[in-house]
Amino acid sequence: MQLLTTMTTDSLTMDKPLLAILISEFVKTAPLEIVREVAIEFENWGDPPTDFEKIKLLSSIHSPQTKSNLTKMIDCWTASYPTISPQSFALSIQSSLITYQACNSSSIELIWTGPEDSSTSFRRTDQALLELIAEAKEQLLVVSFAVYKAKPIIDAIEKAILRNVKVTICLEDSNETQGKISVSGSKAFSSSIFKLAYFYTWPIENRPHTHDGRFGSLHAKLAVADQKRSFISSANLTDYAMGLNMELGVLIEDGAIGEQITSLFNNLIQNSILRKYP
Repeated sequence: MQLLTTMTTDSLTMDKPLLAILISEFVKTAPLEIVREVAIEFENWGDPPTDFEKIKLLSSIHSPQTKSNLTKMIDCWTASYPTISPQSFALSIQSSLITYQACNSSSIELIWTGPEDSSTSFRRTDQALLELIAEAKEQLLVVSFAVYKAKPIIDAIEKAILRNVKVTICLEDSNETQGKISVSGSKAFSSSIFKLAYFYTWPIENRPHTHDGRFGSLHAKLAVADQKRSFISSANLTDYAMGLNMELGVLIEDGAIGEQITSLFNNLIQNSILRKYP
């Protein structure tokens, strides 16, 4: 409560809360272990802190930039906010670190198949997908409209199955499409692997239809590893999509997104909207 009261009366009423800015800058630029160690040091300081404690801490920091940022932060704290105890200050640093990590725990990377552009540098679709599959440890969800002549991808999925990753594959089925696709994607997998993975398709009776009889397709193309990394692309699992077509997608590092996608398809399966194949 002391920290909250002080920050409200002293800092938040200022046009520029300098101490908050300095804490943020230190947390963003210093190595993670240094930030944690500094917070622990502050927890053990006396109130008020002594010059010896400050000198001892600063002498342990070797990076000139980190030492400079830490010095500015300590000087601002002790000079302008002396009522904030070292323990409260340690808590503010830990809170800032947690917030910073939460805000920077996700990333989005564009992935591309197509002509190279000298102004950009995108990772290839097959490279990103192979990496995601290879790093799956517990669960792998794969969804595609078509699977055809994509041996490296198939081999990677089969290796995941053999290292005891639970693999769920949702594919379009030629028997359900009435000509939209000529070969079921399940045919690309060996019979032994087909028995070890969980294959699902979208029965035609569960699909929306127009008044003249047209119906939807299982047209999503994605992969999710361990509900953490998500691959979403225009690319089917085919040799053309991986090497010849113009395809664009994203590789997302975000647990919340991965969980949402996985939950969506789990619910479709549990509610029998998607049916086990065959």
